[in-house]
Amino acid sequence: MAKNLGALNFGYLGVLQNDYLIFCALADFGTATLVLAFFGRRATHGQLLVQIFQLRFFLAITSMLLMCLFAFTIRWHHPAFRGELILTLGLIFQHAFFDWYFICGKFWKRFLISKVLHTISYSAIMGFALLYLKLDKIESIAFVMIFAAIPAWGFGVFSAFNKRILIFRRRTVYFIKLMLNKAFPFALASLTSFAYLPIGIYAADVLAPPEFLAAFNFSYKLIMLASGFMISFLSSSLIIQHETLDSHIHLRDILSFTFFITILSSPLLIIPQFVLKILFFAAPWTASLLETSSFCLRLLSISLILQAIRLPMISTMLKEKQIWKYVGVISIGGIANIAMTFGMVTLTSQFHLIPLFTLSGDVVITVIFFVFFFNKKRLAW
Repeated sequence: MAKNLGALNFGYLGVLQNDYLIFCALADFGTATLVLAFFGRRATHGQLLVQIFQLRFFLAITSMLLMCLFAFTIRWHHPAFRGELILTLGLIFQHAFFDWYFICGKFWKRFLISKVLHTISYSAIMGFALLYLKLDKIESIAFVMIFAAIPAWGFGVFSAFNKRILIFRRRTVYFIKLMLNKAFPFALASLTSFAYLPIGIYAADVLAPPEFLAAFNFSYKLIMLASGFMISFLSSSLIIQHETLDSHIHLRDILSFTFFITILSSPLLIIPQFVLKILFFAAPWTASLLETSSFCLRLLSISLILQAIRLPMISTMLKEKQIWKYVGVISIGGIANIAMTFGMVTLTSQFHLIPLFTLSGDVVITVIFFVFFFNKKRLAW
């Protein structure tokens, strides 16, 4: 993609993909987490299955309409405008649309088939489009992204679809209202998380030259990928929390895990140019583009260390179902991050420091968690 689009349009594609992820979070609205936590295997059959699918389709269609509205109001003159309209269809044809069904029912073989099918179709279709057809327009690539997801989506339809899903009843309306009410804190926590690292790419798009956005996008993609892996560590930590009766948070555990993450992320700090050139091997690198992107990668990689520091505290809070406190802390950090990033760049015109300002939310939330558990006298060695 970077080779076909060029660095500048690849940066705009990064903005488009970020928009899409936000509307994907809105289309989920925390309901997948709620279904897994509340219903489990019961969600895979009977009227409950029908109602959950109706809820998911309702949210997807609502998000599509909102994304169209966003495109016409915010992205009207943006290079990603037409790609934005095309990707609205992706909110329905997500390859992961049926993941909750496979997980709830413990249909692990079908779940694996779905993922393998998506990997093969995405690799083959995108490879053909980029290498053979040499598509070099954002909107063309956006369309192919949707098309590549359809085989896995179709497999999900074949596995779980029921014609009763098309029949809405009054009971369905009540169910949707109830689920949205219960899922609201989970949705708010998910949406607020976009006020952290993703706000940097928006600041770069609005307040910096296109060349900086292009450089920032390369480093941003790697950090977001690594942050996604951190969710796996959070899930593991939650499982461990449920298996222990110890209510204290041990500093030695925080230090050891932080040291582990620091070692893993050290190439991003020490040899960022090498990492970028290896992973984005086909990118149209220039000396200035590579230097700026390396600078951004060094700063943004600190976010991974801050995430590691607060991970045991987050898992403890979630285990104890202190959802609203968690949402409150995340919201405070997100607001501080937005104010700091946009405010400082506007005041100082130092757009090259956007990666540094973007870390302010991570710092604020980490400090708040430490203060909270220190006041509760729950920190121990």
